[in-house]
Amino acid sequence: MLRELSITNFALIDELRVEFGPGLNVLTGETGAGKSIIIDALGLALGTKGETEQIRTGAEGATVEAAFDHWDEEARRLLADSGIECPPDEFLLVRRMLMREGKSKTYLNGRLSSAAWLRGLGDLLVEIHGQHQGVVLTQPSRQRMLLDAYAGLTGDVEAFRAMYSRRQALRAELDAVSAGEREKAQRLDQLQYQRGEIAAARLTDGEEEELIQERTILMHAERLHAAAHLGYEGLYGEQGSVMGRLAAIVSKLKDAQSIDPRLKETVDACLAAIASIEDAAAQLRDYREGVAFDPERLEQVEGRLHEIGKLKRKYGHSIAEILRCATSTEAELQRLICSEERGQEVERELATLEEALTQRAAAITARRNTAADRLAVAVQDELQALKMEKAVFAVQVRARHESGSPCLEASGADAVEFLIAPNPGEELKPLSRIASGGELSRVMLAIKAILAASDRIPTLVFDEVDVGIGGGMAEVVGQKLWAIAKERQVLSITHLPQIAALADRHFSIVKRLNGARTEIAVQVLEGEDRVREIARMLGAKGRSDTPLHHAQEIMETARRWKAARVPGASA
Repeated sequence: MLRELSITNFALIDELRVEFGPGLNVLTGETGAGKSIIIDALGLALGTKGETEQIRTGAEGATVEAAFDHWDEEARRLLADSGIECPPDEFLLVRRMLMREGKSKTYLNGRLSSAAWLRGLGDLLVEIHGQHQGVVLTQPSRQRMLLDAYAGLTGDVEAFRAMYSRRQALRAELDAVSAGEREKAQRLDQLQYQRGEIAAARLTDGEEEELIQERTILMHAERLHAAAHLGYEGLYGEQGSVMGRLAAIVSKLKDAQSIDPRLKETVDACLAAIASIEDAAAQLRDYREGVAFDPERLEQVEGRLHEIGKLKRKYGHSIAEILRCATSTEAELQRLICSEERGQEVERELATLEEALTQRAAAITARRNTAADRLAVAVQDELQALKMEKAVFAVQVRARHESGSPCLEASGADAVEFLIAPNPGEELKPLSRIASGGELSRVMLAIKAILAASDRIPTLVFDEVDVGIGGGMAEVVGQKLWAIAKERQVLSITHLPQIAALADRHFSIVKRLNGARTEIAVQVLEGEDRVREIARMLGAKGRSDTPLHHAQEIMETARRWKAARVPGASA
């Protein structure tokens, strides 16, 4: 889930740090206070395209940092595939920097990355639904994942995906094995040359770093020798050295100690200093004798580094990569040598795998079709509770075919699409063609209410899902948000006091003047501050007690409703 969001020089925000918690996090504030700016900043941290107009006036760049914990296995696997280690008990830190000259930088746990790659990871961490964001729910791939989660097919599809990947690997291998004999011979010669060239170099891991260090020392040998000589002579060797002067001082102090014993500690300290100086001088003497300019050795080191550089240009950016290349080269050589026999093995395994994939795809399709009908009914029931009584919702599962045969992809043989007719007399259309962001948000809310326990994305953001509703409908939306938040972290921007009263963590967003500049601030509300904010949302003006009493009643109603579902819960 999203634990912390830090924003610097973004839009009207000078510097802001928000700590979110589990459950329902509600953000409220007057219209134009900047609530959606915080969501825009989160979107930037998740890889959305940044605009230079988002940089605060007078600043050279904007920075957004987000800290996440408790992400799922798919996100962890994606990180690992990119070489980013992130243990389960540590935070994942994302930092996005937007510069005024138009460039941006992306870092994951301090490692440079790309915004495009971050978007893929962001889709596994946070889902944003609002009036203007590109909603993930409209993507067919996301709709298929939601249907699979509802059908309990996630594990089956992952297993199918692994089998599919194996099939693709076998097909690629069979293509390589079945290549023309001339191409095989050419490839064999190339691989044998690569193997021989790398083997002849006798590379060892870490060798390049050691050679670079040795070269640096050899190139500065005279300077190092002079420094060691100067240090040794100054400490021990020449007349008037530190050692000689300190020994004379100790001699005088010993005479004085015979008169005043209190000088014993001082004498002992000086004797210890003499011992330390003797050790340091001995080390400098040994170092001086061991360092010398050796042009022949320098030439050898330069030659070896040049040889390593040539290999790096051909086979990898480091010795470790070159050695991995040698391993893969050897493996490919062995495959080519045994290509005919291996080709027969691959064909047999591929035929068996194709049959198994077809059977599994058919089973997945059958379960998707069954679940699609159930999900459509369940979503339609939820939409009725959300005052979309006339809406018709459907889940279309369409088999992909190619030349009359099922066309398999990594997720199976089906294309899944959610369809809706929001109003009577309209035809079913894909969700992406819904004009109203409010309707789309409510559809998302209905689906999330059904799938809260099985969906894998840990954080959901609803930006003004309450547009166009009020009264009892506001309570229904708030209750559904709170129910979803029992299973997933929810961030909700709202203008409705009924939703704010159900928050587990309530943030107030305010716009204020700091000198001549406008800035946005965030405050966590508790106690009377929260009552006053909900009263403001009810339309309170001045110091009238009536809105405050009404706010307290709304909060008490929310508290009782929550307590009836979770003992000990409070508003």
